[in-house]
Amino acid sequence: MTATFVETWRALRTTRPVGEDQIQSAAIVHDNAETPLRLAIDASGDLHLLAPTLGPPRRPVPPDYNGLRLRESRLDEQACLDLCSPAANEKMFAALCDELVEAIVIERRDPWAAAIAIVRAWQSAWRPLRQPMSRPVQIGLAGELLVLQSLWLPALGSEAVHLWSGPDRERHDFVSFRLHMEVKATTRSRHEHDISRVDQLRAPENRRLLFASIQLEESVMGAQSVCSLIDGVMDAIRHDPAAVDGFLTKLDSLDWSDEMRRSPDLVRFHIRDAQIFEVDEEFPQLPPDFTMPNGVLAIRYTISLANLPYLDVGTVREDIAQAVAP
Repeated sequence: MTATFVETWRALRTTRPVGEDQIQSAAIVHDNAETPLRLAIDASGDLHLLAPTLGPPRRPVPPDYNGLRLRESRLDEQACLDLCSPAANEKMFAALCDELVEAIVIERRDPWAAAIAIVRAWQSAWRPLRQPMSRPVQIGLAGELLVLQSLWLPALGSEAVHLWSGPDRERHDFVSFRLHMEVKATTRSRHEHDISRVDQLRAPENRRLLFASIQLEESVMGAQSVCSLIDGVMDAIRHDPAAVDGFLTKLDSLDWSDEMRRSPDLVRFHIRDAQIFEVDEEFPQLPPDFTMPNGVLAIRYTISLANLPYLDVGTVREDIAQAVAP
């Protein structure tokens, strides 16, 4: 039933609840009959398996382990166990749930005893394999997500996710047939950015290149983080399962994990300013005929965008929409 569980969560994700304590759920079917067990998804996107119980567990439940959590909860006013996992572990969590459902429904085992034993056996599979996302990576990702949420999604809808190329290590962070966009985020007090590729400010022939400059102010009381921005994008695209899957795949390639939500390494910030520039002959960049000298393998330089004219946001959205129009 592993594949069925994954399909159910993805279907529930399209109508994910908004309220913090709300969940969207569906009954688990076995032998063409509904069981009392349910699969669910909450407002933050976490996955749940809910199983009715006769009361609290008689043994201590295993501690949280890299996002895998076992809790006592309520299901339709009845006591239940709540097994929960971040969406990033969807397929592995589905296999775990399959084993637990078989133990409860087919083998008639006590739900708490089965859950505690199975979770303990699976905890080694939840061993963290990734280091927390570094500060520079979070700052860069925040800039791209802000641009995706404020420019590309309003202009194109959920299809914009497929044009976000930053996670794919392409030259520019957004790529369409007639328009590219490079995004740089900084915590400096001025629109100054480091450029580390000779061709980063060059557009392919017959295509425009825009440059988005995002200024962030780090603060322990910051209203934004990569978590809040990811949630904002998910809310905008949750009606489109293909876009959701593509978005989660791109985040995975950046080593994103839902554990960052609880990590002390999570960077919080305020948005200080954001401007969009046309990369033209007045834009600061290396000469078009510049080539790397023999023996020089890499180059890094800093540009300042002070006093450059910037574009109107509404106009940029229109340009994005027209750039992909047939």
